[in-house]
Amino acid sequence: MNPVSPQHPAQKRLSPEEIPALSPLARLYAEGDPSVRPFLPDLPGAPAVVERVSSVLAAYRPRRAPSAGPLLEPFTSGRQAAISTGQQCGLLTGPLLTLTKALAVVAAARELGERAVPAAPLFWCASEDHDLVEVTRLWVPASAGAEDRGPSPESFAANRHPVGELPVPRIDFEALLTSPAAPGAEDARELVRRASEGTFLEAFRNSLGWLLAPRPLAFADAARIEDKPDLVPLACRIVKERETVRGLLARRAEALTAAGFDLQVKSDRRALPLFAITASERLLLHEEDGRFWLKGDPSERTWTEDEVLSRFAAGDWLPSFAALARPLAASTLYPIAATVLGPAEVAYWAQMFPLFDWAGLVPPVILPRPMILPLEPSARRALAKSGLSLATALRGARTLLIEQGRSSSAAPLGKLAELKSRLLADLDALRAEILAVDPNLRKPLDATRQNLEFALGKLSEKLAESAGRADEQAHRAASRLLASILPEGKLAERILTPLSYVERFGRERLVTAIEEAIRWDEAGLYVVDL
Repeated sequence: MNPVSPQHPAQKRLSPEEIPALSPLARLYAEGDPSVRPFLPDLPGAPAVVERVSSVLAAYRPRRAPSAGPLLEPFTSGRQAAISTGQQCGLLTGPLLTLTKALAVVAAARELGERAVPAAPLFWCASEDHDLVEVTRLWVPASAGAEDRGPSPESFAANRHPVGELPVPRIDFEALLTSPAAPGAEDARELVRRASEGTFLEAFRNSLGWLLAPRPLAFADAARIEDKPDLVPLACRIVKERETVRGLLARRAEALTAAGFDLQVKSDRRALPLFAITASERLLLHEEDGRFWLKGDPSERTWTEDEVLSRFAAGDWLPSFAALARPLAASTLYPIAATVLGPAEVAYWAQMFPLFDWAGLVPPVILPRPMILPLEPSARRALAKSGLSLATALRGARTLLIEQGRSSSAAPLGKLAELKSRLLADLDALRAEILAVDPNLRKPLDATRQNLEFALGKLSEKLAESAGRADEQAHRAASRLLASILPEGKLAERILTPLSYVERFGRERLVTAIEEAIRWDEAGLYVVDL
């Protein structure tokens, strides 16, 4: 490994441009690039949120929700605007990014409150999602990066029931704990206890609420039966005005594609962004030639538009919304002034954004989720010893090996660089003579020069990579570093639950470290020193 380089001081935040694999749309929005403004018009930050609180509260129609609880009543009465975020009801709160999202909205609401802005944090529990495989993944640290200790997914793949109401399966959570003498062993056992009791929704709220305590956070249940009557008008409009909705979504998809952005949500044009919950199953509504059917319904029955509307109106079917309409449902129920979203969520909001105007709703300001990189002492030492920047390390194993192999292969790399320089210079010197023979040789000459430069550059990379692999000590150190910061090739926050960090460092140390590291109004990847 190389000695510590003064050119790479410890970084506390990486800009969106430095974050690996961040989608162009999410990156450009986080940077305030004007090319994204036609799709997401707001500039994320406190000024836009303060303005939006006023306009959202002015437009919101208060509703009666007597059983929603005291934390939700200020929203439903229209006295407070919500700074929201949300996530599926995963075991142990799901990936660590869930906790970061919650801390971001808590911090945003606290800072706005200090300015006398009537706003409070709200967490939308996506309890109606039926992807039981996704919410039962339990990734834990392993020597090679991470290991999924969740139950076998085969028996869950066909689930159509909203997961929030399902009981947490019998899982040996205790087996996930590694050391009874760890500093946070008692906290870890408490997290496990809360995560294993009741339904997925109950376990999720109990786990996340305990991690955050005493920080205030209201939880909204997407599947709350008492809220469904307030959502029936929206569902019926989607059915009656389906061609308008399809047209808006199709035109926005075409515009995004033409601008070079990938679509996050791709769906059958026959599908509406609307589910019906019937007999406890959540089934997607389809329509073709005026007849409707529910995908996955074994009866294969079809209905007319009037029959569909009457079922929603009578409560025989409960409305549930797909990704491209879910934001409308949340803003119908609560006055949401801002929402903290991850990169994939930003992308699908860009697809559905025209529907806010169609629905007559004031859209929230989108705040890019602060991303985190938990950096443990051993990883911090390895990074410092490597002399590499964090941005370089996050580019993956091959980049690490190349950079580490440059010093041990400096002599042949230098000779290759001299050879490339000499060959290109000699070719450039022949340029006039070649073109004097035939001016049409300009393109093949330029192509030859590019190919020569590319081939020798790739050879230099492969040489440095081979040298890095040959240095066994450097190779092992790189592997350990990557296992810590990029388990399974992904940022740890995306797959690892809070459990292993709670066990090793304790609840309050973990939560406080994240809270002190992040900024809710400045996008980027924040280093969380543990």
